[in-house]
Amino acid sequence: MNNLKQFILLAILLLSIVSNTYASVVVSQGGDIPNKFKQPLSARNKKDASEANSQIDYASIFKIKQSTIASYGTIRIDMQGVFTQGGLKWHNLQAQINGISGSSTVAHVNVCENVMSSRTNDQKEVQRKVRNAMLQSLNSGKTYNVYNG
Repeated sequence: MNNLKQFILLAILLLSIVSNTYASVVVSQGGDIPNKFKQPLSARNKKDASEANSQIDYASIFKIKQSTIASYGTIRIDMQGVFTQGGLKWHNLQAQINGISGSSTVAHVNVCENVMSSRTNDQKEVQRKVRNAMLQSLNSGKTYNVYNG
């Protein structure tokens, strides 16, 4: 009976490790970008957006206060605030053209706090997925959501 208990505990431990290891960060497309910039982006805007996007780091994604988290040339990326939806907190990231009043958003990504992790490899994955989502949003004109699925 002692061996059976040990086997069951080992099986439970392994299942726990496997389920945590294979929880994946999901990127999904949403609707149109809110407050979207109305004109076509110039080649410079696109290059600047890509450069600013490369500055996004894990810690800046989850800032609590509204602030600019990256900036390059004509583009800045702001953490616009935190909102709650479905009982989960989300961080609203927007790439915007500098010096434009009104509709200035060129890319939009919402990041759920359920992807937060203390593990370095997980943080790198979240950072990579957020950067990719920002580029997808820039190219498609759609909002992207990043969450743990």
